[in-house]
Amino acid sequence: MRILWWLQELLVDLLGRSPRTHALLLAPGFERLRWWLGRRRAQRTVARTVRRVPAYRSFLAEQGVSTTAFADLPETDKRSYIARWPIPERCVGGRLPRRGVVVDESSGSTGTPTSWVRGPVERRASREVLRVGFLRHATPDRPVFVINAFSLGAWATGMNVTAALTRVSTIKSTGPDRDKIINTMREFGPGYTYVITSYPPFLKGLLEDDRLDWAAYDVVCAFGGEGISEGMRDHVLRRARKVIGAYGASDLEISIAVETEFTIALRRAIAADPALARALTRQDQYGVLPDIFQFNPYAYLIEENDDGELVVTITRPQNVDPRIRYNIHDRGHVLRMRDVLPVLRRSGLQTVLDERVLDLPLLLQYGRSDHAVDHNGAVVPPDGVRDAVAADPELVAAVENHRLVSYEDRAGDRQLHLALQLAEGRTLADPAAAAHRLLAAMRRANRDLDHAIATGAPGTAPTVGVYPFRTGVFADDGGRLKNEYVWILDADGAEAAGLDPQVVAPRPCVA
Repeated sequence: MRILWWLQELLVDLLGRSPRTHALLLAPGFERLRWWLGRRRAQRTVARTVRRVPAYRSFLAEQGVSTTAFADLPETDKRSYIARWPIPERCVGGRLPRRGVVVDESSGSTGTPTSWVRGPVERRASREVLRVGFLRHATPDRPVFVINAFSLGAWATGMNVTAALTRVSTIKSTGPDRDKIINTMREFGPGYTYVITSYPPFLKGLLEDDRLDWAAYDVVCAFGGEGISEGMRDHVLRRARKVIGAYGASDLEISIAVETEFTIALRRAIAADPALARALTRQDQYGVLPDIFQFNPYAYLIEENDDGELVVTITRPQNVDPRIRYNIHDRGHVLRMRDVLPVLRRSGLQTVLDERVLDLPLLLQYGRSDHAVDHNGAVVPPDGVRDAVAADPELVAAVENHRLVSYEDRAGDRQLHLALQLAEGRTLADPAAAAHRLLAAMRRANRDLDHAIATGAPGTAPTVGVYPFRTGVFADDGGRLKNEYVWILDADGAEAAGLDPQVVAPRPCVA
């Protein structure tokens, strides 16, 4: 049996090295087989991890778990597992390989960078998923020119996009720099399919720049880091031919799942049909339209825990630093195609069914379970506001509570508003100065936020509002049992909420 599994891994590895042969691995009609093999593969990877990864053995021992039965394994996450053991102990064999490893990092909301190590097999796997998600949308008679406008340096997404796509395209890593991108496209001309990768707000701002005749260029926008509304997608589609997203996490891999024509059509249908939304989603429970992706169940085993969070196991046995039942604290669930298609047929949605090419399962994602919000690719938790307030003597004495308000304005831009409610009868000597101190403290503590503000599109810098007691966005707080620390609103909701963005925050962060 071991020889058969080894031959299976070898066959998958060989087929995955070419875009043409990789398509065979995703051929329709084999969804049930991929699902079954993925679970068997995950079980074998668990057994291998227990045998060969010292940190995971210690983790299970702490939890009092002596079995490798998948259903009995505890969840892991950054706090319970990653932060508690050094990288070599989390690696296969208890050591970091000397060659072939790429290290990238994320700082998340803690301000302390976390390094992630990736070996050659997992980097190749990311390249294969990005091919499926992005490069197959190129016009057949045009070469592909990738412009990587994600943040560069050691940041996980930008670094991995460049590494993944270098061998299969012409690529220039500009970072989020409009001038460089426009100058590059002028210099190389309109004979390419330009795949521009970045966060949605940057892509929107770039394609609004009138210095380039966008109609003369074939442009595919590929986004990650945060979701996109269908309104913003339509806005970008005025000048781009396609707008496609991917789902991933630096904790895991940058491209676990991708949007397809089918998932986009399905999401639009769900947005327009409350009955379809009730049949397929938990939109009523979470209050947001889910992002919808497709993923390969042979490569990723994705579960939902009792709290509605996604728990991911990378089934690939060759990963340097394995992830077993890893909780990234995103809310979501998985739907099999066999469950979705009958609903669509009963609803008469033939136009959606016509878009189906891949029979891969669906991943529906509703945002973060820790109530953080995304801003230009940065994760901003409400606790970041709390900590900044607590560290400021004037604010901690005067502020009753706080709220993050993420909303889309009438221009389609995603905005972030930091709302502070003053305690009854309290005032601030200089609200503008206090607001700037607050944001500066948050930027110092959260390097991702600092970078997001520094590279964000004009007009999308976070704003800070200081509200007297029980006014504005806090007007109804007295009737609530618990504080609400996050609001996610559309343009109508933002106008109705009484937002008062008194202070725009253009000042640079002072380290």
